[in-house]
Amino acid sequence: MTKKNNVMSTPTYKYVSTSSKFYFFLEEIEDAKWIAYDTEFISEGRFLPELCLLQVATEKGNFLIDPLTVSDITPFWERLCDGRSVSIIHACRSELEFCYRAVKKFPAQIFDVQIAAAFLGLGYPLNLKTLAQQTAKVQLAKSETLTDWRKRPLLISQLDYAIHDVCHLYQIYEHLRNRLSERGRLGWFEDEMAEYCRELQASLDDNEGWRKLHGVKGMSRTELAIVRELYEWRRERALRNGTPVGRILRDDVLVNVARSKTSDPQRIAVVRGVNMRPQAPIVLEAAQAISRAMQLSEAEKPQSHTPTYPTYEIATQLVYVLLAQYCKRHEISNTIVAHSADIRKALAHYEGKLKGEEGSKLFVGWRAEFLGSFLDSVLSGRYAMLLSEDLDGDPLRIIDVSGATFKSALENEGQ
Repeated sequence: MTKKNNVMSTPTYKYVSTSSKFYFFLEEIEDAKWIAYDTEFISEGRFLPELCLLQVATEKGNFLIDPLTVSDITPFWERLCDGRSVSIIHACRSELEFCYRAVKKFPAQIFDVQIAAAFLGLGYPLNLKTLAQQTAKVQLAKSETLTDWRKRPLLISQLDYAIHDVCHLYQIYEHLRNRLSERGRLGWFEDEMAEYCRELQASLDDNEGWRKLHGVKGMSRTELAIVRELYEWRRERALRNGTPVGRILRDDVLVNVARSKTSDPQRIAVVRGVNMRPQAPIVLEAAQAISRAMQLSEAEKPQSHTPTYPTYEIATQLVYVLLAQYCKRHEISNTIVAHSADIRKALAHYEGKLKGEEGSKLFVGWRAEFLGSFLDSVLSGRYAMLLSEDLDGDPLRIIDVSGATFKSALENEGQ
């Protein structure tokens, strides 16, 4: 199906609904220098999200690929990873996850326009509609946000909506890339994308996701061993049945069961939140997992990774405010620079309370280049903070109190 332009300025696109059309599509994009893509998927009621539509734009044309009728779209993911094209994406996590699960790799060149916008102070995270208005000066409709993308046939209105998610990405990419180059921040962005991919890959390959469960801090090694065993059992059962892990045992219930330290189905069944009979298969399987954990030797049980440094609650809040003002003045979104946990770790780093190779990312890479001198001056007490007259727009004055003359620290750092 080819959709022609209409009064709504919907771009021409091809609807790829068969395997033969899919291979023609691959031939068409063989020499593409850039590939913008997006996905529509359903995650409700599933362990892994189900891909329902793949939107693609290149200089060769616009395409909508139907993965529910095309038998295998793996060659597309391989094409993204061969290094011949820039992959342009907005809010890339889901798109990268689909690629990684298919071919165990990420695209060779990734340009996430949402992350790029953060390095220009446009806000983070910005939705595509706002970003398109600010950069490409186009108005995107959001009329199909509640669509069931698995239902077939898809309506023309749904397809028109879907193609707009990618057809302007190249314009946005050009605008942002040029501005990043002008500001000397393209290298910073590329470093951040590389780090983003490393962290995402670690998350997808993570065998210790159980450590991120709320409530595991302060647990004994036996309790941690039970959490780990229950977590792996739950994941395998969810993968086997194609259901969300929460339908088996919610995270908080899993932690409560681990704290009970019992493999007796009768006692497991009465733990708050279980709500099942002792003979229920889930209860019996959980009991077996707990039994395996309790039979481990002390050396085989995991150790706690709870940070040993203070929470620095008030100091973290103060430094966060200072960094936010600093970032605003230098037109970079503070949420891409640091979160509270990063600042807390930086405070511990500054006090020498981090162990081993552990360190704060605020003191390495592009963040060190951007923040280094300013952050060191803040932590050393060289800078003081005052309220300005412009409480709404520019509420803080940060001044140098180390010398005889006060001067604006924000104007002297991070140019």
